[in-house]
Amino acid sequence: MSSAGVRVGVGTRFRYDGETVEVIEMAITAAGNEVVLMDHHGRVMRMAVRELLLSDRARVIPHGPGPSSDDDEDFASVTLAQLSGGQRAALLEKAAHVREVLTGYRSGSPEMAEEGEPRPQYAPDRPLYERYADKAAELGVGFRTVERWAQGFQHHED
Repeated sequence: MSSAGVRVGVGTRFRYDGETVEVIEMAITAAGNEVVLMDHHGRVMRMAVRELLLSDRARVIPHGPGPSSDDDEDFASVTLAQLSGGQRAALLEKAAHVREVLTGYRSGSPEMAEEGEPRPQYAPDRPLYERYADKAAELGVGFRTVERWAQGFQHHED
């Protein structure tokens, strides 16, 4: 899987309410991390980093090519941060099942294999459609469901 992020620090620029602003100072307060922003008129404002990053009124101006705040898809970290503990645990468990069916390992890696992995029905040398069928039977879902999960995972892996 790939990951990406934007460093927020002194010099990071944003479009905020149609104005270009730049972070000129970072502050740690009892309420959390805050930034001091200055626009091109020299006006200064202070706000919580969380507010700035989650606001529909702001987007990062990237320094170069790469992910942007107005991309069509969110990064996994953004999506996961919005889930409750139970939702996150269920999603992580589902991801482990998908990794197991694709690689034979719940972690996705032989270097981080759990005891007894790979289980015979998910051995990497078995045909993928057989592994899909075994996982579908194990979880009580349809073959096509497991196949869609795996395809979605692979689509976002790069």
